[in-house]
Amino acid sequence: MDTALWIIIAVIVVIILLVALLFFLRKRRELRRTKAQRIRENAAGDMSELRRREATAQEAQAHARKVQAEADAKAAEARRLNEQARAHEGHAAEKRDEVQSTLAHADKLDPDVRAEGERRDDDRHLGTPGHKHELGDSRGGNQPVGNQPSGNQPGGNRLGDHLPGGNPTRNPQQPPRDVP
Repeated sequence: MDTALWIIIAVIVVIILLVALLFFLRKRRELRRTKAQRIRENAAGDMSELRRREATAQEAQAHARKVQAEADAKAAEARRLNEQARAHEGHAAEKRDEVQSTLAHADKLDPDVRAEGERRDDDRHLGTPGHKHELGDSRGGNQPVGNQPSGNQPGGNRLGDHLPGGNPTRNPQQPPRDVP
């Protein structure tokens, strides 16, 4: 009976070991399921963060496209305005040349204007035409034309001096001359 007892004890020990092994494997499987579930929950939290970031990125891209379209429109408008300004400058230059030519022709016809373009009697005829005229440039400023003196110098007349009342833009520091 000794042998039979030892066989029964061995079988019982093997059964206990198998049950313990099965219990251990189930426990291990359960731990792995729990760990996998935690990882999935973290991934789900990361997925919502990912979706939020993707939405933010898409909004930023849409805003960038909108701003780029506005910038392109403004650049096109700037190009159009530059072309328009150049056209206006060209027209102003043509008109300036035309007015200068008209004034030069008037000076040629005026018997009171010397060949040099100065009046014979500058003191008596202040504010009447002379050859030395100054026209504004196309940018709106008043620049002397060629090597002619500005209207602030003796003998230099500005556009408008040909009109009654003389030049309304006279230098306020230059005292007006009295006509005798």
